[in-house]
Amino acid sequence: MKGLETGKDRIQKICDTLRKETLEPAKQEAREIVENAHIQASGIVEEAKTRAVLLIEAAEKEMEERKRVFHASLNLACRQGIEALKQKIERDLFSSELSSLVRKEMSDPKLIANLINSLVKTMEEEGIEEDFIASIPKTISPRMINELLAKKVLERLEHQTVVGSDIAGGVRIQFKEREITIDISDLAVRELIAQYIRKDLRDLLFNV
Repeated sequence: MKGLETGKDRIQKICDTLRKETLEPAKQEAREIVENAHIQASGIVEEAKTRAVLLIEAAEKEMEERKRVFHASLNLACRQGIEALKQKIERDLFSSELSSLVRKEMSDPKLIANLINSLVKTMEEEGIEEDFIASIPKTISPRMINELLAKKVLERLEHQTVVGSDIAGGVRIQFKEREITIDISDLAVRELIAQYIRKDLRDLLFNV
């Protein structure tokens, strides 16, 4: 009996040894693999969460930037539209009315003759005495203007007469020797007036 028990003990020892040397390490390795898998899975999940948060933040920033650009573009477009409207109102209500008014006043033969007489008188006071060309609107008879000019002014005119031109009102004086042209046409006068009253008009109309 002792021999049989001794044999069983040896077999048990061998089994225990095999279990310790083979089975238990295998179980330990399996546990480690499972634990590592859990750790890796947890890391992957955390990384995915982090990336998701970063993507959401990036998307929100991009959306905010697009909104900012959109609002800036919209504001710019509105300002440009308002300015264009102001210019149209100014052009339609102011420029056309001013042009019409100046053209009408500057087409008066007496006014044109007075401009020529006054200009020549001023030039004489400055010691400038030379012949010149006086261009008037072609819609006005040169003879009518000539009759209103002072005799000494008429004598200094080239060919003793004013000449018709494409201006709508006023007069252009040209001194040939000095190559100087003095523009007192309706366009020149309109621009001169506009420079002084345009801002006041804009303040009145637009309160800017």
